[in-house]
Amino acid sequence: MLPAPRPAPAVPKPEAVVVHQEMVLEDLSREQVVDWRNRAATDHLLVFDHIDRYGEVSARRLFTSAFVDQVTRLSRLGHVSLGYTTWERS
Repeated sequence: MLPAPRPAPAVPKPEAVVVHQEMVLEDLSREQVVDWRNRAATDHLLVFDHIDRYGEVSARRLFTSAFVDQVTRLSRLGHVSLGYTTWERS
């Protein structure tokens, strides 16, 4: 007689990927918040990356609503440089 087949081992189900994790701003020190804001002032892409990862509510709490509004408004303008012209002087 052959032994009875064993049941297959239980395979754990993959955990769902959380897209918008809540960044706990209360865990950041004052210096860390100031560093985030200073870096965002020079690199606006940081604001959009933060919105993609943590959501707009978290970005508005970290960078202030006025700053997020300003960055989104400026991003719609495109890259306009008024510092030089392409015309040559004759």
